[in-house]
Amino acid sequence: MFAASLGFFFVTATTFTSLGYVLYTMVAELGWSKAAAGLSFSLLGLACGLASPLPPLLMKAIGTRMTVFAGCLVLATGFLIASQIHHLELFFVATTLMGVGFSLVAPSPAVYLLATWFPRTSSRMIGFYFMAGAAGGIAGPLIVGTIVGLTGNWRLHWMVMAASALVLGVISLVCIRDAVKVESVDQVKGAGHESDGPAASVWTVRQALMTPSFVILALAMTVVQTVVTTTHSILVAHIANLGQGAAPGAIAMSLLAFAGTGAKGVTGTLCERVDPRRIFIAGLAVQALAMALLWTASHVLVATGAAALFGMGWGMAWLSAHILLLRYFGAGIAGDMTAMATTVTTLAVFGPIGAGRIADVTGGYGPALLVFALMLAGATAMSVLFLRAPAAPPVRAGEPEALEGPELVPAE
Repeated sequence: MFAASLGFFFVTATTFTSLGYVLYTMVAELGWSKAAAGLSFSLLGLACGLASPLPPLLMKAIGTRMTVFAGCLVLATGFLIASQIHHLELFFVATTLMGVGFSLVAPSPAVYLLATWFPRTSSRMIGFYFMAGAAGGIAGPLIVGTIVGLTGNWRLHWMVMAASALVLGVISLVCIRDAVKVESVDQVKGAGHESDGPAASVWTVRQALMTPSFVILALAMTVVQTVVTTTHSILVAHIANLGQGAAPGAIAMSLLAFAGTGAKGVTGTLCERVDPRRIFIAGLAVQALAMALLWTASHVLVATGAAALFGMGWGMAWLSAHILLLRYFGAGIAGDMTAMATTVTTLAVFGPIGAGRIADVTGGYGPALLVFALMLAGATAMSVLFLRAPAAPPVRAGEPEALEGPELVPAE
């Protein structure tokens, strides 16, 4: 449990939540364009998404322990390359390796392990595991800011991360054991679900994909993920442009992660008492307000507060969107619908590139933040006007009509 949770903490702390800080110092020293820096961040996210089918395949072939160890080696290689680079193309290779390594270390392998290690309390243990990952998002920017701030050397940071990845690999080799041998890919994908399986849904995946409810949710989730991904890549640089250096940006990044984590925890409970649609819309509106504040902020304290506000809105909207997918389409296909929505949000990788290009042309990220505020405002308006629970699907030939039952509620 310790080794698995440490892995999620580490990959979260060293990649998405802290790369923006390191990029700020690298761009200043190496003279890269902001669009190129944004592309490196996008490649990290794209590689992480495209590599997601790899863990189940490797776990079946070489076991979970060796899969996690291989992920640590890939991460260490990416970090080591990043510490030695002088040319942008090689950094693209490094961030791509980081994305692949992330997928091999977390979360898929650990979720399977926890589900087989603790069959009776797997939900609780998986919850603790994701809390560890969230803690990495909070601590990561502060750790990186301390290393780079004290030494002034971003290469040393990458070398420390490479050494840490190797240490994590050794810990994984020593501590991780498969309780149940992986026999198939579906065995990994189904980990963490109750043994008797979810109740059958009245919807098919095909029917659900064609509903306006899913289309609106998927579009709004894509807007949210685009803004979140881009904010992680540009927030430090934007706050540094206000005149007090990168250190306040690291604090703002940590506050964003902290607020997002807290909001997700509160939202899960709140959705049992309040319509998740209202929370979803409120979360979108709060994010739009936060982006507008970031756009207009001329003081570091205002920008930092806006970052925390954005994290709160992100947590509210993101979790309530998943609960809406469950409520609208049923537990039987909730996993498939979540996977489909997540696939659509892969388009978010273009956000950092676009923001970087805007900054290269205009000299700052302000116009990009305004665009994001308008996108979120549009998503809010669209959800208010058109997001409704879908009407029951037509009964297919030869099938009895679904019996009415109690409204689905999110699983604990």
